[in-house]
Amino acid sequence: MTSILAAARARISDQRRSHLAVFTFSAGIAFLCVLDIALKQPVAIDFKSFYAAAVAASRGLDVYDVTVLEAIAKELRLPHDPTFPYLYPPFFAHTFSWLARLPPSTAQQVWSIMAVVSYGLAAMFAVTAVRRATGDARGAAIPTVPFALVALLVWALNLRNSLAMGQINPLVLAFLCAAIALSLSGKETSAGLALAVAAGIKVTPILLALPWVVQRRFRALAGLAAGLAAVVLLSLPFGAAPAWVEFLKRLPRMSHGSRIPGLFDPGTVANFSLAGFYARLFGPDAAAVKAASTITILLLLGGALALGGRAPSPARSLRMLLPLLVTMVVASPFTYVHHVLYVFPAALYALDRAATRGRSMEMGALVVLLALATVDFPYVYERFKAPLPPLALSVNLYVLLAIYALGMVLLWRERREAAAPARGVTSTGTPRRRSGGHVRARC
Repeated sequence: MTSILAAARARISDQRRSHLAVFTFSAGIAFLCVLDIALKQPVAIDFKSFYAAAVAASRGLDVYDVTVLEAIAKELRLPHDPTFPYLYPPFFAHTFSWLARLPPSTAQQVWSIMAVVSYGLAAMFAVTAVRRATGDARGAAIPTVPFALVALLVWALNLRNSLAMGQINPLVLAFLCAAIALSLSGKETSAGLALAVAAGIKVTPILLALPWVVQRRFRALAGLAAGLAAVVLLSLPFGAAPAWVEFLKRLPRMSHGSRIPGLFDPGTVANFSLAGFYARLFGPDAAAVKAASTITILLLLGGALALGGRAPSPARSLRMLLPLLVTMVVASPFTYVHHVLYVFPAALYALDRAATRGRSMEMGALVVLLALATVDFPYVYERFKAPLPPLALSVNLYVLLAIYALGMVLLWRERREAAAPARGVTSTGTPRRRSGGHVRARC
């Protein structure tokens, strides 16, 4: 047995062993965190919609007609009421229509295990990206600090909520982190392909391609375009052509401030996106909600891109992710607690940087903000006897904007530190005199 293990170890490179260790640890921690959910929970309320959409796709029905999904839910006696509409591009519903062949409870367990594996993959890709950005030469070493941070983020980002709701976020996160890791490794075409899958499942990850546009990274953009085309083509054999037409027709009616049949009002307190915030302020004026949301999103994106600059660097690319991912989360027409999980790769990098540089206050502030962002404050609001004013019903959004502001501070500091060596040298190549000190003459 010892010789077999030794032979297997000799065949696996040190770097691959490191990646395998990160995946195994991260998936194991996630599984222990959600063991009761993965093994015992009945069909979750959000997975119910995905499963009903998969059944509708397998039968050639309209996955965007909520009455069709409700009829399927009643036929299969799925729990929870009401049945929420399916709002994602048709790629997921049709390519995952094989789930419809499984009984609902079995499909739920398979889905939960897929989510745990996805988190393990996301952690592996994120740790790879962090080590690339920090120039860590210990490619074969077991990254103990990221291990601890990955375990911490399982709690801080409330992975349990995504699993309990039967959400799709861990799967999207895995492709998003893969795109980041591949981009920092110089595999730009592959990065574009990975981001295309994430955007093909859920539209908002497409915002991460904006730095590629600013930095003129045309290979990554070409990979993204090819990947999006492949996403559409791969879904066609599953009968998705009519669904793509229907999705494009319905897209304007699913934007900010719009009332979607089968879904609650956009101004409900559970929705802490920018659109939800403005819907609570402006009421039923959808045009005002749309305009205010669009302007705010553009300002948030513009600030991050302007501070990030056009010259790409691994460290700055990862620093830029924190404000960009926060913007991606709040830019969706509907944002809930489980969507905060998307800031995972940026949070991991920021925490790793703060830990290795001994910035305990910075690390603690970020952990507290992340944990607060995943608190179900809408449930807290219900405990108050008197109605709260609209401005008091967006605590989650305010915390996310505070994380955005912290990300901008970190990005500014990264840019300043990158420029410091240039400022410390004169045009002739000699060190500048600094106040309070002298430059020693050479003998």
